[in-house]
Amino acid sequence: MPLDTVLLLDTSGSMSGRGIRELKRACNVFLDGVEETARQTNLRENVAVVEFSSRARVVQSLTNNYSLCRRAVDSLSAGGCTMMFDGLMAALQEMLTHGGVLRLCGVTMTPRVILMTDGKPTDSAGEEEAKKKVLGAAIAFGPAGFKEVGLPFSVPIACVGCGDCDIALLQAIAKLTNGMYVVVGNIAELSTFFRRQVLLIRFAAKFASDMEMLRSQLALAAFLAELGEAVESAELEGMMQLLLAMLCLSALEEGTQQTLSLFLNVIFRVGVPGQDQPLQLLLSVNAPINPLLLFKQNPPEAHVQMTLVAVTFSE
Repeated sequence: MPLDTVLLLDTSGSMSGRGIRELKRACNVFLDGVEETARQTNLRENVAVVEFSSRARVVQSLTNNYSLCRRAVDSLSAGGCTMMFDGLMAALQEMLTHGGVLRLCGVTMTPRVILMTDGKPTDSAGEEEAKKKVLGAAIAFGPAGFKEVGLPFSVPIACVGCGDCDIALLQAIAKLTNGMYVVVGNIAELSTFFRRQVLLIRFAAKFASDMEMLRSQLALAAFLAELGEAVESAELEGMMQLLLAMLCLSALEEGTQQTLSLFLNVIFRVGVPGQDQPLQLLLSVNAPINPLLLFKQNPPEAHVQMTLVAVTFSE
């Protein structure tokens, strides 16, 4: 099954003119990159286009027919207010209806949402109420709420804002969903953000069988540098956090735990009847073990008093 990405796009009135043109350009840069990734690797990506202004609608459901996605992007027009909550709900419904998870070289990759906005959310009850509803929607995507809404995994949201966006709100959305946020100073910089989102998935495809590399921010920085992308540290950290949310947190939510090959050293102090001084025993094991499981077992029954003194691990 391909990776799923929902493009959640602000098409309110403030995006009219140059804004909507740059947004379309950025989305097409993203689609070009996704298509190139599919040609270069075994990773295909389903893309959906969801817009929000005075209302929210799914312009194109998840598909890897990128011609349909481009047609959807080209049809966008700007006007109206910024019903961000409705947009998030439309994106959520799209994933519940058509989304899934990707298994890549034994690694689970969750879907993601890329949220672009240049303004503050609006609601008939006022701006503060609009923010509360948006944050409530974000919780539904994140670790605290995904199960309640029926998602199989939490879904990180990558936020990119410009213009009069609410930076604190984007930060909160990113935090609640283990996603990331970037604020660009110029609408033309949207294309750079969208291109880097493509390259993040290309990095995942290249190192899918090497978890150490996938977790390495230095490896990601080197990969991007080779492709001519000089990414500032804050954005690089956000990209790594987003990737780890798509990879590692999903594995934890499945209940899988990494098995390590370690030397296990367990020291017991044993009180033996008839002996004035307790004995100290050392047990050493070299075997594949899951360290977390050691502390979930009840101590064995015995006719002697045993006190666990220490447990140490060494490679």
